[in-house]
Amino acid sequence: MKNKKISKVVLSVLTSMSMLSSYSAMVFAENTTQGATSQVAHEYDLVKLDRNGDLIVNGSFDNNGASWSKTGTGTFGNDNGNYYGKLSSNSNNAAVYQGVSFKKNTDYVVKGKVKISNAKGQVFLAVKNGQLSAGLKDNNGKTIETTISSSEDKAGQYQDVEFTFNSGDNTSGSIAFIKWTERNGNQDIIDEEVWIDDVSVKAVSDASEDDQYEMVWADDFNENQLDTSNWDYELGSIRGVEQEHYVNDPENVYVKNGQLVLQVTNRDKEDQYKNPRGNRQVIYNSGSVRTHGKREFLYGRIEMKAKLPKGKGAFPAFWTLGSDFTLDGRISSEQGASWPVCGEIDIMEMIGAENEDLNGKSNKKVYQTLHAGSATDVDHSKSISTYTLPEGIFNDDYHIFGLNWSKNKMEFYVDNKIVGSIDYSNNEEYKRCFNRPQYIQMNLATGGNWAGDAGDNLAGQKYEIDYVYYGQNAQQKADSKEYYENAIKINGEHDVTMTEGETPNLLEGVTSDQDSILDYSIDNEYSFKSKGGLTSVDLVCSGKNDKQSLKKLKPGKYNLYYTARSSTDSTKPSTRRAVILTVLPNDKQDLIELDRFISTLSNVYRVEILPYHTLGVFKWEELKIPYQLEGIKPPTKERVDNANRLLHVDRYTRYLDN
Repeated sequence: MKNKKISKVVLSVLTSMSMLSSYSAMVFAENTTQGATSQVAHEYDLVKLDRNGDLIVNGSFDNNGASWSKTGTGTFGNDNGNYYGKLSSNSNNAAVYQGVSFKKNTDYVVKGKVKISNAKGQVFLAVKNGQLSAGLKDNNGKTIETTISSSEDKAGQYQDVEFTFNSGDNTSGSIAFIKWTERNGNQDIIDEEVWIDDVSVKAVSDASEDDQYEMVWADDFNENQLDTSNWDYELGSIRGVEQEHYVNDPENVYVKNGQLVLQVTNRDKEDQYKNPRGNRQVIYNSGSVRTHGKREFLYGRIEMKAKLPKGKGAFPAFWTLGSDFTLDGRISSEQGASWPVCGEIDIMEMIGAENEDLNGKSNKKVYQTLHAGSATDVDHSKSISTYTLPEGIFNDDYHIFGLNWSKNKMEFYVDNKIVGSIDYSNNEEYKRCFNRPQYIQMNLATGGNWAGDAGDNLAGQKYEIDYVYYGQNAQQKADSKEYYENAIKINGEHDVTMTEGETPNLLEGVTSDQDSILDYSIDNEYSFKSKGGLTSVDLVCSGKNDKQSLKKLKPGKYNLYYTARSSTDSTKPSTRRAVILTVLPNDKQDLIELDRFISTLSNVYRVEILPYHTLGVFKWEELKIPYQLEGIKPPTKERVDNANRLLHVDRYTRYLDN
C-alpha cells in the first residue's frame, strides 16, 4: 500500500455551544450572624455624608430653591447672590415647603430667618402632610404649628425663628411656611411679602439618621476586563436623537488601571447613518453598560466615583431603571413595564459645553432628576436638584455621585454634600414607580434633544469610573427584605440549549408563585455587529405562544428573559430573570448530507469524530489572551455516538489494512 495516496477526512463536531452560566439578580444581602461585617471586597468606604443632623436639604435656598416645593404664589429668588424662598404680595394663599422624614415621638427644633414686609403681617410655620392638605399632630394630639408675627420694629427686617415640636406618631411630613387668609380676609396678610432663609430642622437630642452602612456589593474594576457577571452592554442606537452608536468594542468599553472607561471614538464614514428618530447623523461610537438581568437594587446607598468628560454635546449619565423595564422593545410589552412607568432615577447627568457655561450647558454642572408616570404623561419629569461645582470642572478630577434611597425618600449627593432630596410618602405614583427594584446604568451619550448637536470634536473624550458601590443601613435592609418576601418569585431558571428548527417548552422546570403569569422573551444581542449601518438588538421571540419565531431562530446564542407578572394586578411590579439560550445547528440533517457526500468518494479510508475539548484553555489564560470559545462545553458521549452512527464511521476500515 505504500504507493497508494490516502485521504483522511477529519470531522471536529461541536455539539454544544452553551456559553455562560445562568444570570442571577442580587436580591438583598443579609448577615446570618448578628453584628457580622460585610465580606464584600472593596477598596474604599462609602463617603461620609455631611448632614450634621439637619433634615432640611438646601436650607439656604441655593440653586434656585432645589429640594424645596411651592404652592400658590410661592416662589424663589435672590438678591446679589443671596437666595431665599418668597411668599409674594397680593395673594391670600402661598407656601414654600420641604418634605422630611421623622423618627416617632422625637423632639425637633426648626430654626430659620423670616422677613415680613409690613408691621401687621404674619406667616404660619407648620408641619403638614405632603400635600399641605392637613396638619400633623404631636404626641399630645395638638396640631403642630406656630405663628410668626411682625411689628413696627421688625417690619422689613429678618428675624430669627425657633420652633420646637414633637413628631408624635408621624414618620414624615412637610416643613411649611404658609401665608393664608380668607379671600376677603386680613388685608395686611394679603398685601405683605415674606422672605424665608437659612432653614434647618434637627433633633433636639442631636441624634442623626442611621449612617451605619454595610457594603452589599461593589465593583472596583480591578480585573483585566469588564466583569460580565455584573454588567451587560447596551448596543446600537437607542434613545432620542443622540449621535452615538453604542458598541462593545474594546476601544469604547475597557478596563485599565482599576477603572472602567467609556470612550467616544469616530465612527467610520461608511458606517455612519441618520438617527432613525431624527435627522442628526450618528457619527460616534461610544459605550453603555448596565446591570440588567445580573444585579438589581432596592433601597440603600448607590455610589459612583468618576471623572467626567467635557465638551460640546458630551452627555455622561449614572442612573437606574426599573428591573422589569421592557428594554426599549427587546422584551414583549405585556411582560414588563414601559418607560416611564418603570421609574427612572437620574443620579447624575451632565450636559457638556464647548467652554464654560453656555445656554445652560456646563462642564461644572450636574443634574438629579426623577421620571415617573404613564407612557403618555408629558409631565413625567421632576427635577430634584442642580449642583454646580464651586471651582473647576468635573473633568479636572474624580468626584463622587450618589443616591441614598430609603422607602419613600431619596437623597442625592455630590462628593459628601447632599444636594437634593424628596419625600414621596404621599405620592402614590412615585411610590409605585420607585418602591421597586432598579438596575444601574452608566453611559456616555453624545448630543440629543437636551444636549443639542454634538459637534465633531468629542472623539477621545472619556468617562472614567473608579468604582460603583452599594450599601444598606439596617432600616433599608429590613425594608428591602420585606419587599422581596412579598414579591413574585421565579424558581428553576437556568441556561437552555435547543436545536435549530425545534419548538421546545422553554418553561419546563421554571415556575413562579402567587397566581402569576410566567412567560419569556428572546433577543439577539449576541448577533449584534458594530459595523454597517443601523444595527440594533431586537425582540426575536415574543413568548411561549410564538412558536414560529422560536422555530426560525438560527444557530447561536441569545438572551432569554423569564418574566412573572401578576394575573390580577397590572400595577404590581413583575419579576425578571435572564439566562442564556443556545441554539445548536440541526447537525442530524447536516451529518446525513455529509455522509452522502463522503459515500461518493472512492479514496476515503477512515472517518474520525474529534470532539471539542477545553484542555488547552490554560494556554490562553497564561498568555492573557481572551479565549474566543469561552463557555463552549465539550459534547456529551451520546452526541458523539450519534455522530458516529450518522456518518457510518464503522464502514471505513481500510486503514486497518495498513
